[in-house]
Amino acid sequence: MRQSVSRTLVLGRRPWPARPFALWVARAAVVVSLTFCAGTRITGQPTAAAPDVPVAASADASVDLKAMERRAQETLQKVVPSIVAVSGGCGVVVSQDGYVLTAAHVGVRPGRRVTLTFADGRVVRGRTLGSDQGVDAGLMKIDGEGPFPFVPMATSADVPVGTWCLALGYPVSFERGKAPVLRIGRVLGNRPTMLVTDCTIMGGDSGGPLFDLDGNLIGISSRCDDRLTTNIHVPVDCFRAEWDRLLRGEDFNSLRRVVAYLGVDRTEDMDEPRIGRVFPGSGAEKAGVQVGDVVLSFGGTALARYRDLPPLIEQRRPGDEVELEVRRGDQIMKLRAVLGQRED
Repeated sequence: MRQSVSRTLVLGRRPWPARPFALWVARAAVVVSLTFCAGTRITGQPTAAAPDVPVAASADASVDLKAMERRAQETLQKVVPSIVAVSGGCGVVVSQDGYVLTAAHVGVRPGRRVTLTFADGRVVRGRTLGSDQGVDAGLMKIDGEGPFPFVPMATSADVPVGTWCLALGYPVSFERGKAPVLRIGRVLGNRPTMLVTDCTIMGGDSGGPLFDLDGNLIGISSRCDDRLTTNIHVPVDCFRAEWDRLLRGEDFNSLRRVVAYLGVDRTEDMDEPRIGRVFPGSGAEKAGVQVGDVVLSFGGTALARYRDLPPLIEQRRPGDEVELEVRRGDQIMKLRAVLGQRED
């Protein structure tokens, strides 16, 4: 957790117990982060993601902050009803029937019973589904069919660097009657497995939503470090790409590459494609490959050295059946092996 945060402007901090929800949302706490990346000024040119936010060329940035505050409040009213607090962090509802995106480390593991609290104080029960530990993406499902308030998911790959964005969550911890805290910043980096922003997040924000200024969900807050401009979010495209596995309740790591596996190893002599070891239960053993065999060809491709073999195996897929031509003593034999799989 960060010990210090960026210089901020806090607006509307008065608590609102027993207020009508519409008024409660309108007065939600807004924290506008003023730490933009080096060389980026709030008085710069507007991006395509926020074309209707007036950005002045004058030295008076207060006009721009007021415009940004108005835009943020408009978006806030649309998205706050879909945000939930859960033990260890936050989440956001993305479907009418109650599917919730969060961080994998918030859900911990599939099959847990969880209590989720909406921003208006409503408490519901649910369960954790799948977790992609590689990118820190988690899925939950609220009990029942709803309808529940939800937000639309954008295509995060289409979000350009420099896009204004809004991060919401409950820094440090959730307190009943406390509004989600909003931080405004820009996207500093967009990679297939992470979005980097200068929206200052900290412990308690994990699983919280990251929106564009139109209220479209572009990411889920994951982690940060002591540098104010290193705030990591899981792109929503990661959830979409592994949706079926998350829905089935799998606990997996999408960053681990699965490659084809024959199940042999070399001798000390790398100049000859001779087998020095055959692993038990492997496709090679089942095909009848033996220690001492010299592999002459793999899938029709001739081999001159053992180091030619691994790249040929990796070009295949687990489950492929491949013909091997081997020399065993004075005999030339053709064997057929079904490739297994291993994590690279």
